[in-house]
Amino acid sequence: MIKTIIFDNNGVLTTSDAEGAHDKVAEFLNKPIREFKHLWEEEARPLDIGKISNPDFLRNFLKHFGLEERYNELLKIHLQCYQDKPEVKEFAKNLGGKYETALLTNFGNHFDSWNKRWKMEEIFRPDKIFVSAKIGMAKPGQEIYRYVLNVLCRKGEECLFIDDNQDNIAAANSLGIKGILFTDLENLKEELKGYSLEI
Repeated sequence: MIKTIIFDNNGVLTTSDAEGAHDKVAEFLNKPIREFKHLWEEEARPLDIGKISNPDFLRNFLKHFGLEERYNELLKIHLQCYQDKPEVKEFAKNLGGKYETALLTNFGNHFDSWNKRWKMEEIFRPDKIFVSAKIGMAKPGQEIYRYVLNVLCRKGEECLFIDDNQDNIAAANSLGIKGILFTDLENLKEELKGYSLEI
């Protein structure tokens, strides 16, 4: 029986890199996404587990292109990325009236700055917002799911995880957590019906 529904952030409740950030960076660099996407993701790994700060991440990325002097410009662009998805957020908020809900996101030390705009605490209790950089581990590593289950006092089979990344879903599944690959809100509603959840 599902008792807790865990939401990913980027790509579910807010836009992902693929839904806007990559396009903006491509325009800034005047390069196709395929020429920097892997590097962007590689540089983000230590950011997501709190090893480096957001400024370090952007500066390290720019260093590869000899563009360190354009840091402020890229910072401004980056701060315009990751817009929220009001209809998905409202749906998650409504689910929270019927089930325990939580947020599990891979995000750097700047989550709180972005969250001033997103206001995720209006959807999730603050003690049920799990940010990778704050706890020093990230998806799809199993340890972050174990950590969340422990804090929530839940067994894997009591939880449902919604994420837009199949690798993250597979890692959750390996611990007994059921998963839904998010594509859009309508598909999510259809998938939830399969779990006999009240939506």
